[in-house]
Amino acid sequence: MNGGKGIYVGGTLLSIVLSLALYFSGRRETAIFVGLWAPTILNLGQTLLEDD
Repeated sequence: MNGGKGIYVGGTLLSIVLSLALYFSGRRETAIFVGLWAPTILNLGQTLLEDD
């Protein structure tokens, strides 16, 4: 995995972990919002790193 792709995958994993932490701390609406960042980050990474 090259450096650029690793940044996006790391951001995705971070958003999932943050979402889980928020969910279990009782901030469920915020957790759902943060959890929606994961597919957005992956899509952004795929779009920016796409080889034409």
